[in-house]
Amino acid sequence: MPDKTSAKKKPPKVAVVEKAPRKVGLPTQLAAIQTKYRNALLDAADQPFAAQGDLIRSALATLLAEKAALGVKDGEEEAGASE
Repeated sequence: MPDKTSAKKKPPKVAVVEKAPRKVGLPTQLAAIQTKYRNALLDAADQPFAAQGDLIRSALATLLAEKAALGVKDGEEEAGASE
């Protein structure tokens, strides 16, 4: 009788599922934007007085642009926090 080897089934390969990045809420995004703005103002304070104006205007323009990209008008974030 020929030797019969039992056919062993290989376990199926487990596919690695990548986790989706965490969704960050609007308040967290606004806090990050405001932190960047605050840091930019602190960095501007270390510069000579003549250069501070341009740095502050640039930081403010960036702040408003990032908030507009989120769909938040200036001053709206306080109204949403009280609800």
